[in-house]
Amino acid sequence: MSDTYVTLKIREALKAAQGSRSQAQRVLIAWALDDEQLLRGLCKPFLKAIAGSAVDRVARGGSITTATPAPGQGVARAARPNAGPKKLSPQMLDAIISRMGTGGGGAPASPRDDGQEQADNLKALAAAFTQRKKP
Repeated sequence: MSDTYVTLKIREALKAAQGSRSQAQRVLIAWALDDEQLLRGLCKPFLKAIAGSAVDRVARGGSITTATPAPGQGVARAARPNAGPKKLSPQMLDAIISRMGTGGGGAPASPRDDGQEQADNLKALAAAFTQRKKP
């Protein structure tokens, strides 16, 4: 198993997926299920971590699943409930927009000078973005 073979297959998958990394990943997984040399080459750098995780899981009383998907079926993922995006309240959105101005040099909605309201708004905005999960 050479790294060159794995690298060539990765490049081939990227080309087949027209540069889409997520699609190339799916293609590569499908190929690896049918090509033992590719599968071994992809897994070799992670084998110690995989084995360690399996030993820990069984030592804690769990079990290792040995079911494998049929060739060409890919990896099935469990459906996650979609809670939807988190939304800011209309008052918070108004406060943020008023702080940004309207492009005409509008004054802030609140005369507070201590910056606490702005800090609160930024914290709420940051919390909304950190709650979003990236695929």
